[in-house]
Amino acid sequence: MISCSFCGKADVRVILTRGQSAICDECVFLAFDTISRQSGYFYQRVSYFLVRVVATVGRFLTLGAWRLRG
Repeated sequence: MISCSFCGKADVRVILTRGQSAICDECVFLAFDTISRQSGYFYQRVSYFLVRVVATVGRFLTLGAWRLRG
């Protein structure tokens, strides 16, 4: 089983891999959050906000809370 190279967790929603490295979605959010708090990183703050919006919508849709009515 693949585990995150940063936190060591294997039981997470998403793990991104590249070669011998892997990072979980929680560590990605933590990294974006840390970078977005630095001064002078406007574009990173905007991209972090967009990633959070997409992740929230995706989580909302996958939990089945959203149903198309037709």
